[in-house]
Amino acid sequence: MLKSKDKILTKIDTNQLQYQQDGVSFDVIVINNSDDFATFQVELLADIAKGNIHDDWYTISPDVCTKKPPGDSTTFSIRIIDIPKRGFAGVMTLTVRVFSLELPASEESRQVIRLLIPGDGIPAPQIELLSQEFNRYPGEIFQIPISIESLSQKPSRITLRLNGLDLSWFPKGRERDLRLSGGSKIREVFECQIPSDFILAESKNYNFTIEVSQLDTATVQVSGVVKVLPRGYVEFSCKKAIPLLTNVELPKKNRWLFWQQIFASQKFSMQFDNQSNLCQETNIKVIDLEALYKKTLKFPFLFKFGNGKKSQIQENILETEVKEKQNSLLTWEIFPEQANLSLNEPTVFNLKVQHKRPWFGWTKLKYIQAQAITSDDRIEIRNDTQTLELAVPPILPLWLQLGGLLLGFLIASTVVNRSFWLEQQHSQPVNSLHLSGLGREVVSGSNDQTIRRWLVQDNNMRPLGVLVRADKAVRVVRYRPVNNDQIAIGFENGEIQLVNLLSGEASLPWSSNNQKDDRVFDLVFTKDSRSLFSGHGSGMVWQWNIQDGVPLNQRIQRSVQVGFAVNSLALVGADENHLAIAGRFNQLTLWNLKTNRLQPVKNYGVGSQENYINSIATVDKKPYIIATADNQGSIKTWNLRSCLTGKDNCELIEEWAPDKQAIRSVAFSSDGCYLASAGDNGQAILWSLNSKGERRGDGQVIYQSSKPLKSIDINRDRNQLLITTAGDDPQVRLHRITKAISSCQ
Repeated sequence: MLKSKDKILTKIDTNQLQYQQDGVSFDVIVINNSDDFATFQVELLADIAKGNIHDDWYTISPDVCTKKPPGDSTTFSIRIIDIPKRGFAGVMTLTVRVFSLELPASEESRQVIRLLIPGDGIPAPQIELLSQEFNRYPGEIFQIPISIESLSQKPSRITLRLNGLDLSWFPKGRERDLRLSGGSKIREVFECQIPSDFILAESKNYNFTIEVSQLDTATVQVSGVVKVLPRGYVEFSCKKAIPLLTNVELPKKNRWLFWQQIFASQKFSMQFDNQSNLCQETNIKVIDLEALYKKTLKFPFLFKFGNGKKSQIQENILETEVKEKQNSLLTWEIFPEQANLSLNEPTVFNLKVQHKRPWFGWTKLKYIQAQAITSDDRIEIRNDTQTLELAVPPILPLWLQLGGLLLGFLIASTVVNRSFWLEQQHSQPVNSLHLSGLGREVVSGSNDQTIRRWLVQDNNMRPLGVLVRADKAVRVVRYRPVNNDQIAIGFENGEIQLVNLLSGEASLPWSSNNQKDDRVFDLVFTKDSRSLFSGHGSGMVWQWNIQDGVPLNQRIQRSVQVGFAVNSLALVGADENHLAIAGRFNQLTLWNLKTNRLQPVKNYGVGSQENYINSIATVDKKPYIIATADNQGSIKTWNLRSCLTGKDNCELIEEWAPDKQAIRSVAFSSDGCYLASAGDNGQAILWSLNSKGERRGDGQVIYQSSKPLKSIDINRDRNQLLITTAGDDPQVRLHRITKAISSCQ
């Protein structure tokens, strides 16, 4: 009905519609009965609860009409394409609402029509998955929650079923028979437990559906996904096969040249033992160590300076060197080139290395590095770098080479070998040395202004040459914990420098802006290798940001002045929240890195200005256990668990003094079962400890030098110990202990 006083007049061509499967349409004519220009919109409302109405059940054209002058009209076409409430049958009342943004809300127009919907009137229930994605680790127990709503006014029985996931993941089953009250809404959960067995819980996406079925209605379902996250590690190992001598087949006319084609070959079996739940692609990168070290020596200017990036000239020279080395002498083949790690059996790569044999000389050992590469860095690769050895004998036997020139050769060889040996050693006292994490290599720094690199072989070390030649004495060298692929160097003049061991590149040296000549006595990396702490003779301790791309002038993160010359540093506590700082006046202080406060260890003892704590050692697996050594000849072990909170004094476990001469360096094995010490009496002593850090008997003197020892390091490899020593006698020595090695745990 039209009322002349209404500002919006509405005409509908019908007051009753019957719903059809392909939809039903009707027109609405809207007349502007106001005195102003106005735009109009039309909305269709269903007379049922809003929560039961689904979206997009009708269309309107146009959405909004253009502004109409007084008396003008617009025709809107409305098409009902779906039942507003699925499962409804009978008569449904619809309201056509017409309104204008230019007119008051009270002026809107409403007209009612009826929609006849055929059917039996039994609607299917609605189901909603409250979370579509579940990120979980193997062994985790979690719930999959579902909301179910009855659209019928009568009670009904439904069956809820989860499909797509293994039945063993659901200890309480994956099917439910439920009773729904009319118009009710309930919440149900499926309890899921991912197997802890990695083979049964591979890291990938597991799609699933949950369906609800009710008598005389269509089945309704929703979908979700369980993402099993990666956990575990990959163990990389190498097995050496029998060495071979091979030759390349030649035409008959050149058979007399057969000796030129003989190669020394070696086969290696490289094995990935996947102790994780992640299947991923892997391959092996091979590096010729000898070629790399020769490039470092041949082009020292390329690796000593620069801003951390190689120039195009550097790239060309290094690429040429590698190609020449591979093409002329050393070659290798890997089969397969790439593989997917299996969950239930080792993945094996076969590496064949061959080197052209020289005419003269003796059997030489060539070293290459095999590095495990995986496509997903979320899983740790243990022992990811393996150093491989290839024996290359000469073509002519040694006895034939010696021939009639044996005497002259022996004399010349003696002179050459002695000069070569002297060239391969430090010429002045060694201040610092450090074993790599796996005990395969050693770096050392000396007053002769060089940093040298060594390869551990049986009971001695093979010199790998000078890594860095500096213009100042080296006070301390430390391996980067992550991958041991970089070292940090602290110099006599207060400068610090990083060197990449794979490329040979060195960063520009840096120091604090106002302490150019402040001696660096110790360096310690955080476990994630993002930061580096340095201790100085001035009493300053600095924290540096050493991540790639950080400019030199932005490296400083923070600093503290402890009030005494700093000799040694160690990160302590399970979360590396404290830095132990030791030095002059027998001072031992804990720096709380969270609160930035200093806490002196009060029960160390009083010391004069001539008394120094020279060294701190900590246990990797027990970061609250430390050992200290001082120039009064005393060694102390401490339990810091009670004082890291600042509520109590640190617990002194035991104190002993081998003699009255200064102890310069102490080092723990990673499990804390052994402590090594070295000092001015020239003795390197191995102490056996129990799980509390107490001595088990007297120490064992493993080496006696005629000169003071300044540095010692220790590494445990299963049933043996590797110990390195150096000092005023500039030779870096290796001591391998294989008898009576036991565990204290």
